[in-house]
Amino acid sequence: MGCEKMFEAISHPLRVEILKRLAEKPMGFAELKRELGIKSSGKLDFHLKKLEGLITVNEEGKYCLTRDGYAALQAVDAVAKYGWQKRAYYLNVAVCFFINAYCALTQPWNQLWFKIVLPITIAWLVFYTYWTVKKRRALRW
Repeated sequence: MGCEKMFEAISHPLRVEILKRLAEKPMGFAELKRELGIKSSGKLDFHLKKLEGLITVNEEGKYCLTRDGYAALQAVDAVAKYGWQKRAYYLNVAVCFFINAYCALTQPWNQLWFKIVLPITIAWLVFYTYWTVKKRRALRW
């Protein structure tokens, strides 16, 4: 299965939830429908067809994950784990920029901004960038 098809398959929250439930244990169609709280059999059938290649039917007639299904679920977990870290990094950069811009515009060469605020925010960004890139491995440039 290609990456494009895999990402298309996991682009819907219900399909991700199906993968998570099937990772716990294989389930039959009715059991899966009941676990997910889906009323329409057609809706579940539609989403199961979209997951072709990520799920299969075992010898007992129950749906279970394929190797690609487990890989797709790991991709979802990685995005959930690292997505907030990237946003937090960009938020830190923006806050430091706005603090410095405000101090520079309101008190251009004031001792407070030039000798205290600017060095502290630069030191913070250097540390936070190091921590985010090297330790967390959350950003890839």
